[in-house]
Amino acid sequence: MKKLMLITLSIILVPMFIFSETYTYYVYQNNVEMGNISVDVDPHSYTGKTTTVLQVGLNTVKYIAQTKYDNDWTFKEYNLDIYVDNQKQVSFKSSYDGQKINNYFDGISLKNYEVSDAIILDNNLILDHIFAIYYKQLTDGTYTSFIPQLVLNQLTWDYAVLNIDIKYIDSENFVISSPGVDQKVTFKDNKLIRLEIPSQLIEVTESKKEVKEKSYIEEEITFPSFDEFELNGSLMFPKEIQKNEKIPAIVLVHGSGANDRNESISYMAPFLQLSEGLVNNGYIVLKYDKRNYTMMKNKQDTLNVMPLDFIKDAQAAIKYLKTIPEVDSDKIIVIGHSEGGSFLPHIVKGEKVAAAVALSPGLIEITDLMVYQIDYQINYLKKLNVDKSQDYTITMLENLLAQLKEVNNDMKNGKIDPDKVYLDYYKGSYLIQWSELTKKL
Repeated sequence: MKKLMLITLSIILVPMFIFSETYTYYVYQNNVEMGNISVDVDPHSYTGKTTTVLQVGLNTVKYIAQTKYDNDWTFKEYNLDIYVDNQKQVSFKSSYDGQKINNYFDGISLKNYEVSDAIILDNNLILDHIFAIYYKQLTDGTYTSFIPQLVLNQLTWDYAVLNIDIKYIDSENFVISSPGVDQKVTFKDNKLIRLEIPSQLIEVTESKKEVKEKSYIEEEITFPSFDEFELNGSLMFPKEIQKNEKIPAIVLVHGSGANDRNESISYMAPFLQLSEGLVNNGYIVLKYDKRNYTMMKNKQDTLNVMPLDFIKDAQAAIKYLKTIPEVDSDKIIVIGHSEGGSFLPHIVKGEKVAAAVALSPGLIEITDLMVYQIDYQINYLKKLNVDKSQDYTITMLENLLAQLKEVNNDMKNGKIDPDKVYLDYYKGSYLIQWSELTKKL
């Protein structure tokens, strides 16, 4: 009888576990290893778990995602925890009943979406979502997707539901296209073997490539700003520096938002690539975490951080760089991107620098700039929208544009309330100060 029970139990257990698979992948950007991904997919219970670990500059970022699907591989529940250097920064949850997506951040309700037949496709290289798309056996066409990561920022949550195009090259190769991004996917024997995002130089592979050795030396630094706030950053040196040699140096100043030293957005890090290119061409490079990034990391309120704080932080970085023995203090260059480029004339005023370089600066008033940027995006998408695939995104942008025009009109008429929060993100006093700084350029 016991033998019969064991045989019966074995027959029951085998179907339960035989389908569950664990896969390991490696992530490369521009042929440099960034991290690894572990994926557990169980077609029997319709569940997926993805753990993505990426090295972004000196920070280790870990995404732990768990997704429950229905028997058609449409997601029902999604949980995402994000860690930076082993400290949990985000706990996010979404649930979907086929008609409405509900979202929560640390238990707090966020923006919800009424949408049918949505495909989940997170930006954070959550690969079980790619498996689910493959298992759904979709035909070529346009589909509605849900991008959970975009819900976490008020500036992007209106774009969290958008259209994607899926086109099969053959039975094992297909392309997922969203605005500005193509993901080239390859399966073999029902297993993902390669994912490529050409526009971001991202490649996910089964096999580990030969790792490139860093061609520079990087040191962690901390220096005080005007108010004794401690700014954290990195100093990058060329490997070959002669004794007592002094060489040119560069300070990198970020764009708007709570940016780290690499301007990291998910697995994109423009200042990482820029700084590596500069140090490999013989410059010492200083880059630092923006103060609101550090404050958010420490769970501090950032609502009262003003543009002048960022300007003075950049000036503190210049002063600190001049104390480094290897730096030629007569040959310091400041490179500002976006907001950093807009404020560059104020940053270098009174500072002895050899040159200043503005990358994509906005030299018109901030609310004028916001209106211009969104209007430009709408017109650009309309030109591409021959198949109506961008209708949803265009409608969302047009709604945002209407809000921006109201804010811009208030700015023109001096009606901005310094204590009010606009567009769910900007305090009125921040917009007023930015506008005043632009007028002084």
